[in-house]
Amino acid sequence: MRLESVLMHDAIGEKDLAVVPRQNLFSGEYWSGVREMGEEELFQLLSRQMVFKERTEELEKDESLKQVIPYFLVRRDDQYLTARRKNTQGEKRLHGGRLIGFGGHLRAGDIKGRMKDWLEREFDEEIEAEKVLGISFFGVVNHDGPEDNGVHKVHFGLIFEIQVEDEAKIREEDKFQEEEFLPIESLIWKREEMELWSRLVLDFIAQGK
Repeated sequence: MRLESVLMHDAIGEKDLAVVPRQNLFSGEYWSGVREMGEEELFQLLSRQMVFKERTEELEKDESLKQVIPYFLVRRDDQYLTARRKNTQGEKRLHGGRLIGFGGHLRAGDIKGRMKDWLEREFDEEIEAEKVLGISFFGVVNHDGPEDNGVHKVHFGLIFEIQVEDEAKIREEDKFQEEEFLPIESLIWKREEMELWSRLVLDFIAQGK
């Protein structure tokens, strides 16, 4: 699925952020959780609604816009990479949380090739892997509920799973601790330590086990 030839946006530069007006996202519905979505469905949504804005403090507080976050899980056999954020992370609202998903803002310069190519910059910045076996997209994560520290009100995530072979580790060791690969059963025991999005995604993938 190639998007860059049909997306219409007002990007000034490659670092401008992808956003979707809240009122146009999922027909304005407020919901929390993970929804399965195919590439074609996502293509239709983003090609109609996605625009690009310069990153500013005002944008991070603008609840009328949802910023698009490619959010990827790293899987090795039947185990997933997990870690806890240190307080050196730039986003103070996420300090100390455990996560099973990695990623960051989708920029104008990331829109190229197929959907999995959007992850190239974030994956290379965050993960060191000897070999990637495959990348799959399976849905979106969103939270509009009361349990929020402010960050979820202005973001929604595109969930990818990246399957790796042998060793893979987090590059930014100064930002994470307690890094390890764990099976679903062990992650469930650590669920209450996790950030909200990671809990929602864990609940979703655990249903399939």
